[in-house]
Amino acid sequence: MERSVPLRREEITAGLLAGVAGAITIEVFYFLTFLPGGDAVKMLVGSFAFVSSVLVGPSTRVTPAVLVFGIVLNFCVSVGWALGYVYLARTRPQLIAHPWLSGAAFGLVVYLFSQIVLLAAGANHMLSSPEDLTIQVIAHIVFYGIPVALVASRLLRPSTGSG
Repeated sequence: MERSVPLRREEITAGLLAGVAGAITIEVFYFLTFLPGGDAVKMLVGSFAFVSSVLVGPSTRVTPAVLVFGIVLNFCVSVGWALGYVYLARTRPQLIAHPWLSGAAFGLVVYLFSQIVLLAAGANHMLSSPEDLTIQVIAHIVFYGIPVALVASRLLRPSTGSG
């Protein structure tokens, strides 16, 4: 039976930084996507309130505490997924060697599992329109999965010894 070895400091750092980078890039993408319609701030506030409500239950009011909790929870989930990616990359060097492809696949996996979690939580999850579905899949692949993989690859790739 193979023993699990804890993540090393540089792996934890890579996971934390990759998760934060992924969280920021996906939220900036969502913000910019909804900016032309004038709904960008409303969308972000609603998104963070929804994240909070999945964990603590539906709330009738959106308060600053609910928003802060949603933002923190969103970053924690993003970092958790990124740490999982780094952990998996320890035994699968192709994840580090090919971050564009592995990041795209990772983003799709994150999207699919997130949908399963939302359905299991009974979080008033409605079917998305084709446009919203396209935006969500692109967001998770291009603006979460790939940035996580690129940051992790950059931080975990063995140095070439030049310099």
